[in-house]
Amino acid sequence: MAHILIVDDEREFSSLLATLLRERQHTAECAGSGETALAAVCAHAPDLVLLDLQMDGMGGLETLRRLKRRCPALPVVIMTAYGDVSSAVTAMKAGAIDFVSKPFNNRALLDSVDKLLAMHNHGAPGEVDHALVGASRAFRAPLDLALKFAVSDINILLLGETGTGKELFARMIHDASKRRNGPFVAVDCSTLVENLVESELFGHERGAFTGATVARNGHLEAAQGGTLFLDEIGNLSVAVQAKLLRVLQERCVARVGGRESIRLDVRILSATNTNLKDSICDGTFRQDLFYRLGEMSIHLPALRERDGDVRRIAQHFVQRYAERFGRRARELSNDALELLHRYPWPGNVRELESAIKSAVVLADDVVRAEHLPPEIRSSDAPGAEVVAGLDLEHAAASLLDRGLRSAEIDLKAFGAEAAEQAERLLLGALVRRPHMSGARMARMLSVDPKTLRVKLRKYGLGQS
Repeated sequence: MAHILIVDDEREFSSLLATLLRERQHTAECAGSGETALAAVCAHAPDLVLLDLQMDGMGGLETLRRLKRRCPALPVVIMTAYGDVSSAVTAMKAGAIDFVSKPFNNRALLDSVDKLLAMHNHGAPGEVDHALVGASRAFRAPLDLALKFAVSDINILLLGETGTGKELFARMIHDASKRRNGPFVAVDCSTLVENLVESELFGHERGAFTGATVARNGHLEAAQGGTLFLDEIGNLSVAVQAKLLRVLQERCVARVGGRESIRLDVRILSATNTNLKDSICDGTFRQDLFYRLGEMSIHLPALRERDGDVRRIAQHFVQRYAERFGRRARELSNDALELLHRYPWPGNVRELESAIKSAVVLADDVVRAEHLPPEIRSSDAPGAEVVAGLDLEHAAASLLDRGLRSAEIDLKAFGAEAAEQAERLLLGALVRRPHMSGARMARMLSVDPKTLRVKLRKYGLGQS
């Protein structure tokens, strides 16, 4: 049982809400103005405040700011008009923990209140165990923002280069939300088969198309009560975007070949490494869907922008893979750290992880410069870029040097390794190009998108 303060200048609405809360065994107190609310908080110390944004006199936003100054830990839920997400976002930046839209479903509101109270009693929202490592200001700013908006059901769009950890951020947001006991379903839109995209997302009924021998739930239904993460959202066709927009607007989905509408209780998180505003301009992405998915947009910084974090993350990976592989190497030498610091990391954290993983396997006691991949060792100037084209001569010289030291050169293996170096350099150069999506790269190289993703992950350039 909790004591809940309702702040709203509509007396009939407040009385009805108080009655509903009492039916859930809570005690409820009503305040008809911001000034009354401030006095009530000082007198009775509520466990939760339900605060309307649109009030005469002292508005809801000013009331919220004063409440948070007096009681920083007090959880406040904003009540706002349906569709007024921008006001809700402003309020949450000012300290609100969640928001609900009027008119609301009574049961859904009460369930949300109970979940928020449970989270507040068992640890503040956002206190989650996650795999994100970093202490730089460039990293902490989006991290703090993500945690601040985690509890709400606001749709969040994660922006950033390949390998910056967008899926890790999405999982952290889910784990810090009131949906954390529900499923987290991650979908890579760049790998969906073109003629089966609708079936994968929305599900299908038996007989909907050739091969549909049984009915199947789509990813949206699979995420009921939880979170659906749509990675590389820019790869969806305009036709599928239109259907997804309708689902988000109506909060229900119809399977392919079906007539029944299935109510959805799903939060959507999405991510892209492309500039969707450019895609809107060239007609490949819907502007209305962009605003629906990006009720809150968070940009994740590239690793090269995160001052001091390369060392922290590298040491984290050394510890992780030393334990996983049973190796003795638990630290990095100074020369290895210097190379890691100077390298520009076009593949970001994923590339760093791949480099450290292989280095730990090669090292005996300490990870040294010679254990790092050759493209990192060849970065001989602070801020030097990885070869923009195919520096095959350098790659071949490196391989030849190793062969001469061992007094044995396997021509076939030499050729295969040189080809692999060339492939890695080419893919790295393409990944660094602005607005280069996985689908576009696959078309340029005339390879299957799944094959391309395997290669990108192999070289530490895979999408996150």
